[in-house]
Amino acid sequence: MDTLTAAQRGSIWRNRSFQILFASTLFVAFSAQVYNLAMPLLVYELTQSSEVMGWMRAVEFMPNLVLALFIGVWVDRVNKKKWSQVMLFGQAAMVLTSYLAVEWMANPLWILFPSAFFMMAFNYGYHNARMSMMKRALAPETQNTAIARMSSLNSFMETVGPVLSGALMLMSAIHNVFIGVGVMLLIAYWQLERLDYSASSPAQHQPVLSALKEGWKILRAEQNMWTITLAVMVINTTGAVFWIQAIYYAKAELALNAVEVSYLIAASGIGGLVGSFSADKVRQRLGLGWLLIASIALEAIGFVIPLFLPNVVSLAISFFWISAIGLYSSICIWSYRQEAFDEQYLGRVTGLTGSLFKLLMPIGLASSGYIASAVGVEWLFVVCFVVQLLVAMTLMFTGVRAVR
Repeated sequence: MDTLTAAQRGSIWRNRSFQILFASTLFVAFSAQVYNLAMPLLVYELTQSSEVMGWMRAVEFMPNLVLALFIGVWVDRVNKKKWSQVMLFGQAAMVLTSYLAVEWMANPLWILFPSAFFMMAFNYGYHNARMSMMKRALAPETQNTAIARMSSLNSFMETVGPVLSGALMLMSAIHNVFIGVGVMLLIAYWQLERLDYSASSPAQHQPVLSALKEGWKILRAEQNMWTITLAVMVINTTGAVFWIQAIYYAKAELALNAVEVSYLIAASGIGGLVGSFSADKVRQRLGLGWLLIASIALEAIGFVIPLFLPNVVSLAISFFWISAIGLYSSICIWSYRQEAFDEQYLGRVTGLTGSLFKLLMPIGLASSGYIASAVGVEWLFVVCFVVQLLVAMTLMFTGVRAVR
């Protein structure tokens, strides 16, 4: 079995493996936030279409449906450090391809769509392996705190990344930021070179389908995780639909420019920071189950905040609220999965749940643009609110509420 250097008990910041993983993830998180803002804005600039924006986001989630299951099996049986580095190099190659497509092609969408697909596939492969390495590197009682601190990275980058990328967009064409994204991914690659990691002799592995079947049985046997998975399938879709159509709403209805849109995402990042540094303390008071249920219900309120006062301020408040409250539910979900399963099965369970988590998202995202065009973005926000509230109410009558 692959081994990391021995985990050091105590503060996670004293654990060298965690320090290196955190440093690598810092650059990945920054590059992801710049990319996630630049891509929909680039697509809007090229097409002026909410439908195409929705299709682009749908394509980005397709790897979770067609590849995540197999990625989980592969991660359980490979050298996770080398795997992670290949995933980072693959992402760098995709953003360079996207840059060249916009620079040289008359219709770059033919390249942007498949590049976005593989970009997300490589990104998922990296994060799956990182979760398995964290499982080995840290003591069980520190997993929740470690996940919260890793989540704070994404939130911090949401705060500063969009502002910086928005400034870059003012100085040059949007697609130029892809060069910077590629450089950051290569820095993350170099950071992982510092990780002390050794692999034992290769073991005999089950066939891929047999390994998947075993992982499925283990997941289904954990009833609370299965219930949470079904709930996440829905709330991930409502959240993703709101996010992409809120960007369209900001551009088309409120006529915000790229920098103003980046400030909205920065508000989301500030909210995420608040959530990430308080989630472990709130869990101790409420328990994981009730915190998860409450955060799902409260997050839904953020979907309708822009309806009360349709301006940039209310939209910024909405982004802040959704990120701050929504991060509680994310940390609860990831922590419970991390704690409930042995390391030897974690890659497969992460792959299975990761695929199921996003099962409905391509359908929701692809259809959201058409629904918004037919009935208006405002009604789409209301639908997201109602559906997510129903999910929270349903969880109250399951065993999830008793999870501590």
